[in-house]
Parts: sequence; structure tokens; C-alpha cells
Amino acid sequence: MKIPTKNRCVLLGVCGGIAAYKACEVVRLLVKAGVDVHVLMTPNATRFVSPLTFAALSGYPVAVEAFPPSASEAGSSSTYDPLAHITLSHQAELLLLAPATANTLAKLAAGIADNLLLSTALAFSGPVVFAPAMNSRMYANPATRDNIAKLKARGCIEVEAEMGALASLESGMGRLAEPARIVQRVLHELRREGSPLEGRRILVTAGGTREYFDDIRFISNASTGTLALCCADELYLAGAEVELIAAPSVAEDELASRAYPTIRVTSAEEMLTQVRERAIGLDVLLMLAAVADYRPPRRKGKIKKDDAVELDLRLTRTEDILSSLEEGKPNVRIGASLETEEVEQRAAAKLTAKNLSAIVAVELDPEAPPFGQRSLRAGILTPHEWLLPLSRRDKIELSREIAHLITRLLNPKEQ
Repeated sequence: MKIPTKNRCVLLGVCGGIAAYKACEVVRLLVKAGVDVHVLMTPNATRFVSPLTFAALSGYPVAVEAFPPSASEAGSSSTYDPLAHITLSHQAELLLLAPATANTLAKLAAGIADNLLLSTALAFSGPVVFAPAMNSRMYANPATRDNIAKLKARGCIEVEAEMGALASLESGMGRLAEPARIVQRVLHELRREGSPLEGRRILVTAGGTREYFDDIRFISNASTGTLALCCADELYLAGAEVELIAAPSVAEDELASRAYPTIRVTSAEEMLTQVRERAIGLDVLLMLAAVADYRPPRRKGKIKKDDAVELDLRLTRTEDILSSLEEGKPNVRIGASLETEEVEQRAAAKLTAKNLSAIVAVELDPEAPPFGQRSLRAGILTPHEWLLPLSRRDKIELSREIAHLITRLLNPKEQ
């Protein structure tokens, strides 16, 4: 049994306002979360941002014109699609308008379709999310408020504008919501209903812990948590109830764009505490964090540099999180093993020793370290077989294989 592998698809309608430049970040974050984005622009929007910019960010051509410049071009152009508004509306699962100007909101509320974006919006039958952006007086105008109310009454979803600096050098309500907040709402709406993972509680750990030996200095590792974030995204979009525990090496802006709860920890001990607290009633623990195996004694203040050439640190073992959990709880436990040699043998030993459902084996290549990169040399081992042999793999593709494995482990009778 597999959950769908095709990327979720979003139509992004960009309207003609200064906030159009922020839509570039919306595209980047959606693509990073594994979403296909097709961009529609109003003609006025192209005055603020070039269609080429959105094409480069999304990887797809950008649609602007409903009709070619002349009737003769309609018959000769191989790229012209007279039914583009219908074609585009069938491609996507969700339509996002960001920024949504007062003009576009008014026309959409009235059913006017005088450009390709509006024609597509009227033909679209899926969920519509809109993020208004305009001057504060325009945003507060009764006509605008009525138009927004009409759209919401029809089931459209508003990502409300924020208070802040406006293009008019004023400050007020009407500023486009931050891209991370818009993306969070889109990802929430894209979740698959009826998926075999719907309602399943999954805890994912990410990043490298820090073990301080004074109030300033610490021992850590190079993990960025990229694979863990890819897995959490894929599982969330598949309908699971995901929580992510993130160590300090996971960047703050990465967490800000996620639609699922995230918990910050610093040390191995803090991560252990958080995992134990959430283990009750958990369906899956996906332990991908690079938790420190050793910690130094912590001293108060700052260790002063003196004439000593060496500093001795006595390291003690940290408690292994997976081994410390009650046997069989949660039922599905997946760990990771990063090695520089004897990768397969050591991964198999950890799989058995920790009584895991599967283990992600990663081979560290000093010439091409995987930290923060799009790919790594990895495989997936279960107690019965190498589900995926060691090979260089894209992290997003690997995360989908992990999600497929979790689906099978949770639904063995449906295989």
C-alpha cells in the first residue's frame, strides 16, 4: 500500500500590488514543502515582478494573458491555449490569491472575469485561500469588508492582513500576512482526507543537540535536520497528526513555515524528556535527530583562557532515547544510523539492539557530506530486508519512501 506520491498542486494568483514581491517567498516555501506551484499573474502584477522570476522559482511557465495579442497569433502559436482558465483550474487542488488586491476581491465577489486569473478563479471548484494586501483605508472600507465577507460566506478562506508598515509610508492594517503564515494555511488545507495516515499520531525528531560545557561553549554536530523536515512535511500532507521536536541546528525560519506543532529543545536530556512525555498514545516515533552520544560536565560562567595549552573534558554517555522507551511503545519505531564504515553491518546491529521497525542507514562521504544538502547516500533496512539498498538519493524522495513504509507498517492488513 502506498500513499499518493504525486506532489500536491497549487495555483497561485498574484495580483497587482507592491506586496507581489512577497509572493516569491510564498512560492519558494511551497516548493520546498514538496508542493507543485503554477503561477497566474494579472497584467498589472507583471509591473511589480517579472513572470520570469516566478517561472524560475516554480519551475513552470507563468500564465498572464487570457488571449494572444492578435487573432492571427491565436491560430499560429503552439503555446496558446484558448481554454487556459479551464485547463489550469483542473490541474490544482487549491487556488491561492496572494497578494489579493481590493480590485480583484471586488471582482471575484461580483463574479467578474475580465482577466485570466479571475476567469480561472470562477472555473475553479476546489478550496480558495486569499491573502488581502492594500492600504489600511482601502482594507477598512465598507465595500472591501462586504466583499471579503461575501467570499468567506461562499467558503473561501482568508489569511487576514496584518498591522505594519505600508507602501504609502504609513502604518496600519492591510499589510500582506507573512509568507510563512500563508504557507502554513495552504499546507493545512492540502492535507489528504481519508488517507491511511489520517488521525495517526507521529512524532519526528530533527537536528543536532547541543551539550554545553560552560555558559557559552558547547559540543554539537553538523546535522541541519533537512531529512527530518522533509519526512514531517510528507507525513503531515498525508493526513497524519505530526509533531516535530527540533534541536538548535534546525533554523528558526524553517520551523516558522510549518503547519504542524514544533517543540524546541537544546540538549539530549531535553529531547529525551520531550519524547517520553509524548510517547503515550503515539503511533510512530521517527527518530532522525542527531542526538549527542556524550555530554561534558557543565560549569557556570565562562571557562577562562589561561596559560594552559590543553583543556580536559570528561565526557559521559547520554541515555539512548529509543532504547530507554518501554518495549513496544510506540508500536512503530524508526531510527537512523550514520556511519563512515561498515555502514550496513552497524545499521543492522542497531536495528536489532534497539528493537526497531526500520532504520535509515546513512553513509558519510567526506567528499560530499550530506548536511544541509538535497541528497545523501542512504538506504532503509527492516528486520526482514533491505527495503532500499544504499544509494545516493534525493532527501524528498527518501522521505516519501519512509512515509510509504510507515503507511504499510500501520496498515499491514491492507497490503
